[in-house]
Amino acid sequence: MVQQGRQNPIEHDDPAALARTLEPALRASCGDHISGDVEWFTATWQRGGAATGNAVWADSEGELPVIIKLPVGGAELTWTELLGDHGNDRDVRTGEVPHPTPRVLASGSELGGYDLGWLVIEKLEGRTVGSDLSRDSLQGLIRAAVEFQQRAHDVGLRANGHAVRTDDRDWTALIAGSRQAVRDNAMTEEQRWNEAIKHTQRILPRLLEQWEARATSDWCHGDLHPGNALHMPGDDGHPDRCVLIDLGLVHRGSWVEDAVYLERIFWGHEDKLAGIEPVKAMRSERKRRGLRVRERDGALANVKRVLTAACVPARIAGEGGDAAYLHASLERLERLLPTV
Repeated sequence: MVQQGRQNPIEHDDPAALARTLEPALRASCGDHISGDVEWFTATWQRGGAATGNAVWADSEGELPVIIKLPVGGAELTWTELLGDHGNDRDVRTGEVPHPTPRVLASGSELGGYDLGWLVIEKLEGRTVGSDLSRDSLQGLIRAAVEFQQRAHDVGLRANGHAVRTDDRDWTALIAGSRQAVRDNAMTEEQRWNEAIKHTQRILPRLLEQWEARATSDWCHGDLHPGNALHMPGDDGHPDRCVLIDLGLVHRGSWVEDAVYLERIFWGHEDKLAGIEPVKAMRSERKRRGLRVRERDGALANVKRVLTAACVPARIAGEGGDAAYLHASLERLERLLPTV
């Protein structure tokens, strides 16, 4: 469907080839600040087949390495723009509060006459937290998440339709699918899984009543995992910090959602957390920043853990996973069911 004189995006099997086709329009939209060649590639971890380009932005202040992304979905475009309207981010000094997301140099929802979102963001030095796991990088990730929550609250009213989205997964269907996956895949500890999931289904109305009654006044990243944060170790005069990327799943909810999401990634591999407990650490950081925490946050976290753990067999069957994660999820589910 054509909107406002624009066409739907070009369909192309190779996002990098699409990006090269649209590169002249992109350069014009950037006021010819893109200097030299753009090195286009398709990252395997990107959703939706987006292409990424390494380039240089040149203006009166000099040259700056940048990352170009296209196409970009509506939610990611909106939130990256809203949170990326800040100054040069390559030289944050000790004592300054680092921005939790990259600086945006240019962006748009149209390119070459097509409805197609695109971003040019500052390229920051560093490695993903996932490739640089340490106590410092994980603490930096949690600090960045809380800073994100605070700044997202400040700009959230300008997020238009993306401001009202919440996590509305059909837990009843997901858990039913998990029980079926246990049966179909002859999983290790099948009988224990079957009993635990049946128990979950029996009390599911009570669990969902608690979950759906949660306050949804916080902002959640929605995909808070170590691959979605860049870690920049501190040095003389510069703080150790992290920057969050991939804002396509930002939604309203409880901060507990992000904290349990991060914790869940390490079930069965808690040694990699270097002693950090994500829910406690995020709660402490929110209190330190003066952000709201609630008396029932701990109980809500347990409800989310039970719902999440009960879905693990379906996730493992569909996406794969290791035995330690599966076993730890089962133990957590069995231990928490009597408490919720």
